[in-house]
Amino acid sequence: MVEDVLKGRGGEPVTAEWIDARPLMSGVPALGDGPDVQLWPHLHGTDAMYLALLRRTG
Repeated sequence: MVEDVLKGRGGEPVTAEWIDARPLMSGVPALGDGPDVQLWPHLHGTDAMYLALLRRTG
């Protein structure tokens, strides 16, 4: 899904980079392979949240 966003619309690429979100969540266990983060109720006590960080480069 993030890959689709980075491809842009109508063939025009988006000027952004996908940032590793895991370092911003220190102390949170079992964040996976990254760079995005999926949080789960049974592991993290949250509402199954998903986090992907994109930084504009242009």
